[in-house]
Amino acid sequence: MSRAVDQAPQDAGTPAVTLPPRPYPGLRPFDPEEWPIFFGREQAVDDLLDRLVRQRLVFVHGDSGSGKSSVVRAGLLAQLEQGRAGPGWKTAIAWPRRAPLWHVAQALARLAGADADDEGAALPWRRALNFGADAPAALAELYAPTLAARGPGCLLIDQFEELFQHARREGPAEARALTEVLSAWQAQPPAGLYLVTTMRSEYLGACARFPGFAQAVNAVQYLLPPMSHGDLLRAVREPARLYDGEVSRELAERLIADAGGSHDPLPLMQHTLMRLHAGLKPQPEQPWRLELAHFPATGGCTGLLSGHADDIAAAVRAQLGAGTHERLVEDLFRALTDINPDGLAIRRPMPLESLAAVTRSDLSALRTVIDAFRADGVSFLTPPPARPLQPHTLIDVGHEALLRAWRVLANPADGWLAREFRNGLVWRALLVQTDSFEQDASNVLAPTTTDERLAWMARRNPAWAERYGGGWPRVSQLLAASAAARDQDRQSRQEALQARIRAARLRLVLGLGLISALAVLGGGAWFVAEMQDELQESRLQFAAAQAVRVQNERLVADLDAERRRSAMLMAAADLEPGAGAPGVTRRTGRRGSSAPDAAAVAAWAASAPSVLARPGSDPGATGSAAWIYLHIADPAQRSAAESLGRLIAASTLDGQRITMRGVELVKAAPARPELRCFSEVDCRDDAPRLRDLINGLLTSPQVAVTDLSARYGNSPNVRPRNFEVWLPPGAVVLK
Repeated sequence: MSRAVDQAPQDAGTPAVTLPPRPYPGLRPFDPEEWPIFFGREQAVDDLLDRLVRQRLVFVHGDSGSGKSSVVRAGLLAQLEQGRAGPGWKTAIAWPRRAPLWHVAQALARLAGADADDEGAALPWRRALNFGADAPAALAELYAPTLAARGPGCLLIDQFEELFQHARREGPAEARALTEVLSAWQAQPPAGLYLVTTMRSEYLGACARFPGFAQAVNAVQYLLPPMSHGDLLRAVREPARLYDGEVSRELAERLIADAGGSHDPLPLMQHTLMRLHAGLKPQPEQPWRLELAHFPATGGCTGLLSGHADDIAAAVRAQLGAGTHERLVEDLFRALTDINPDGLAIRRPMPLESLAAVTRSDLSALRTVIDAFRADGVSFLTPPPARPLQPHTLIDVGHEALLRAWRVLANPADGWLAREFRNGLVWRALLVQTDSFEQDASNVLAPTTTDERLAWMARRNPAWAERYGGGWPRVSQLLAASAAARDQDRQSRQEALQARIRAARLRLVLGLGLISALAVLGGGAWFVAEMQDELQESRLQFAAAQAVRVQNERLVADLDAERRRSAMLMAAADLEPGAGAPGVTRRTGRRGSSAPDAAAVAAWAASAPSVLARPGSDPGATGSAAWIYLHIADPAQRSAAESLGRLIAASTLDGQRITMRGVELVKAAPARPELRCFSEVDCRDDAPRLRDLINGLLTSPQVAVTDLSARYGNSPNVRPRNFEVWLPPGAVVLK
């Protein structure tokens, strides 16, 4: 509970001083009512007050965590309401969020005395903002009755950088309209109205995107200076004295040194002090003291913040219980976080009902999580706990320091934000593949990729996909067609195997019958011996076919088990194999091939030549899609040919890596470049796609398929899926 400060009797008109519930607010910015515990920024507040009275518009900017919002809210606005610039001042705060002009209109209506929930009172102000360069005059006319009755009003547009984020998401129309109003405001301020904005300094360049706005900002900008060491000590130690407590000088120095090396020094210091004070559990009116021994031995300020967030997450999971809400905390913060073009985590506010759709949760469970993270003494989410959550209520992260300090969220390797980023890349890759599929229905995903993406899609929904370009029905059609092609391919292979078994069985039966007939008729012994040899060969062929069938069944069972294991792992880690560098697998006909990616090429090059297969190995034994022998006619071709080999080896066929057998210099070469195949199946199915893959990597020469299956197709020495590339003399030029 708040309590009044002991003080001498006040003069009439002097505001009563009431302390907030605690000496340190935590991660969030100071509220205007917390001005009694706001120390160390007195000079900046005086400068801002002087500029505001003279200029009528002040544009405050600085780094994240430098205290911009706090110095305006608990410093400047509090001074105005206390009569520092004259009696009768009124203040209001707006954030651009998802409807910048409407939020500014609502705040102006509150300045004029309207109720915060009276949307009808904001309509005239919203219309006035549409006047562009004439808007200040229209605003002054609307405010004139209030000015005479209530006094001047000051509007704060906090976190002004949200206007540029809105322009990026929704288009520049509202941003252009609001910046035109502010430019006109700087040139001709409306009578009785004053304006302050706060913005991170890295967005200053974005101001130049709107006509005339850069000139207006240059005329009224105020770069918030850093706090001196003495001011920081006062900000740490002075609030405790108002609550019968003390922070030791040693602890204050350690706090300043630890937080000073972070992106968000002031919020981290305030959060640490709040947690250390809460850990003491001081009794009312009893003196207390925070010492250096109370500072965490490991992790410092960021570790304390991360641990606090972990504790809240664990408590809310225990409250919800195991089951469908196991990952609700993770999904919530992934939805509320984005990455800016500089690769930094930023807030991404969303309405409650939209969050429920994206996280696939009911409003009751979602409110439970949000209430836990916005509770008094936590403030990791906004709005504050006093405001009830409605379906349209905008939910936001309390401060971006949480996004940088919470380990499970910010870990660059496998944190929640990294997972979300990778999943966004996967979705965009699926959209690219969908474009190809819609142009040619045979361009579906390979069977293995299809299995992975279907398992991955189980945790996604259309609301989530809108964040990364939408297209849920289109991608669903691609996956359905890919699944159908996968099933047809497996059925065809099974039917071919069954046909081989039936043929072997028929040959065995016919052979037995013929031998029996010859024995009855008393045929020659030599003929019987010949037929027995044929019969033995048939038996061997039948046994081989049966062995192939058994091996195939075992392989299918192993693949099914592996897919189930992969699905379980993906459900646990929210990542599918290969999601770290998602690619688009282009499929033509029955089997698919994909172009090499840069990471795979680099990995191949780093490991060569150990990746080359050993002579005499069986492609099927290693899971290789195809084995290629590369022949050159000129030693000068070797370097380019080896580079070509690396690129081929980095590619895949049917989801399997292609194996290169190396580069061999031959004395005689054909007159034209060739890709030689040796079996009817390979020449029909794989050779055309390998030819296209290789030609896609070469500027010159371009290889053509040479079908040698008629000559070698029946030879027992020809292994399946073996190919040879022959290059005649001449330059080998890679694309």
